[in-house]
Amino acid sequence: MTFRIATCVPRLQSPLLGKAWRRRTCGHSRFPVATIFQQTKCIHSTCHMAEGQRYRRLRLGLEDDLENAFQTLLLFIKNPALAGQLRHLEVHGSRYTAYGRDLDFNIPPEEPQQLWLDDLDRLKMAINKAGFTEGNEPQRLLHILLQNPTGRDLRTSCHLGHMAFKQAVAALLIAISPHLESLAVFHVGEPSSNIEDFALLSLLRRANTARGAITYLQNLKNIIFLPDDYSAGNDGFYYNISEDYHARLNLVRRLPALESVSFMLASWNNEAGRPPPPKSANYNDISFALRKFTYTVGGRAQPEGGKFSIDLSSIVKSLWRHRHTLEELDLDVEDNVSWGEIYGEDGLKSSEQIYADEDPVYEQLWEGEMDELDGLEMPPSDISLADFPKLKCLGLGVHTLCFLARGIGPNRLGAESISLADRLPRSLQSIRLYGKGEAGDSTLDCGTHQPDLDVDVLLEKLVAEKGERLPGLVTIEGFDPVILRAKEVPEHAYLDGDHPFLWKQPE
Repeated sequence: MTFRIATCVPRLQSPLLGKAWRRRTCGHSRFPVATIFQQTKCIHSTCHMAEGQRYRRLRLGLEDDLENAFQTLLLFIKNPALAGQLRHLEVHGSRYTAYGRDLDFNIPPEEPQQLWLDDLDRLKMAINKAGFTEGNEPQRLLHILLQNPTGRDLRTSCHLGHMAFKQAVAALLIAISPHLESLAVFHVGEPSSNIEDFALLSLLRRANTARGAITYLQNLKNIIFLPDDYSAGNDGFYYNISEDYHARLNLVRRLPALESVSFMLASWNNEAGRPPPPKSANYNDISFALRKFTYTVGGRAQPEGGKFSIDLSSIVKSLWRHRHTLEELDLDVEDNVSWGEIYGEDGLKSSEQIYADEDPVYEQLWEGEMDELDGLEMPPSDISLADFPKLKCLGLGVHTLCFLARGIGPNRLGAESISLADRLPRSLQSIRLYGKGEAGDSTLDCGTHQPDLDVDVLLEKLVAEKGERLPGLVTIEGFDPVILRAKEVPEHAYLDGDHPFLWKQPE
């Protein structure tokens, strides 16, 4: 499995169905006044393309075009072969709701959109096949979907009706698309959220916990958690939204084909010090293994100014349990690592056990698996890159590379004893160096912790010795040209209106 905390997202495009529909009225329908859409000759012929490539990628919610999203859903329900083409779905939005909190979806909307009776029947069948069959679930979900997507309320992104409608459309699209491989989705709800209103949240929970004949999300390989849109906490310069990573991991961690989990514009949260159980996966049926871990900084400025310090030792200690499967490690975080850790006493601390069972919320998230923690290996007091025998690709800052090769813990090697060629795993095939030749950042440099290593000499020695001691290491990038390390967006960039370090949603 790949775990990534990054600041980029794949560009998934909608087929832009809006221009391919024309409007008709349905006078004979028993459902109140109607807006109905029918395929034009152009789109009809497209639906029967032999290549089957038209609907492989779909993006919803970026421009609040809920009407087109709903018509896409109806088209897929009517033509299952089209739903079978979908491989990538991207759903944008925000968890924030300021209006419509008193909506009652147990009753029909006051001004519903109208459908042909055939479309209505197919929609009901899709709701049933998606598993929304308990109690009043089918009726509530139908009422949500019968809201008028062109109405004022649903054009307001922070309205509960908008959120519920978008989640319902996305949930049914997922449920009828058995070959979906990649899902990019905004934060669809908290652990305490009312799943009656949030169909996508409910669908993910069911797929993750079901032990029966679930047909959807069985081929999902990649999940990307997108940042919140349309939120005061995400104004394009700052990203000041508290994230609950464990809750989102808990929505997908048991999916049988899952290979990669990514968080975009991840913000700091103290729960990072309380890791999930190391075997958080559906290990009754399949064994998940962490193969790749990527973490980079930047993308937004810190709301309080300055920058936060990353505890590199804690990250590596958490990865230690995956040492026999981890093949790729990319940590572009050196600009946020304190030299007090790299060259001072902070890097000499022993591993400490985290008593997670003192947190009742944590216990609830990992219910049924907490007792397995007792039998797991605890990290040793000293850890280095040499403990990761499967590593093939490394991406690290130059000081970080020397620090992790030297070792974390009370018995780390003295400066005179270090040879990178002796302290790196023999499985290595490539190294990507960040920031070689760049000046250090005085914000995090502690005056009493000056480097006791000459990283340039160590790297030159590595190049000279790698042929004999690391025969598999064929590529070392970052000497010429230099690869600049990732950096926080500076405060003064707010005055510029634009800055190369700012992350932007791809168009």
